[in-house]
Amino acid sequence: MIPSPRQSVCRASIGRGALLFFKGQPGARGCKVIDVSDCGAKLRTHNLSVLPSAFELTFDNFETIRRCRLVWRDGEWLGIAFEN
Repeated sequence: MIPSPRQSVCRASIGRGALLFFKGQPGARGCKVIDVSDCGAKLRTHNLSVLPSAFELTFDNFETIRRCRLVWRDGEWLGIAFEN
């Protein structure tokens, strides 16, 4: 079986907490980064019923901020792509 382009990207499992924040909304929401690659990540959220298609993510308490877009969602699981 030939892997899909998404599956062929090298991903690192990290299981680390991160924060999501959204333009025009105060505060940040916690999430857990399950795995990450240079192109994106798989996240797990809790009690986040509405999620905009574009948002920002920080792994290191706002020292570094990554612009992201939502690629897929399955309940509390998210696939995101990092934007340049």
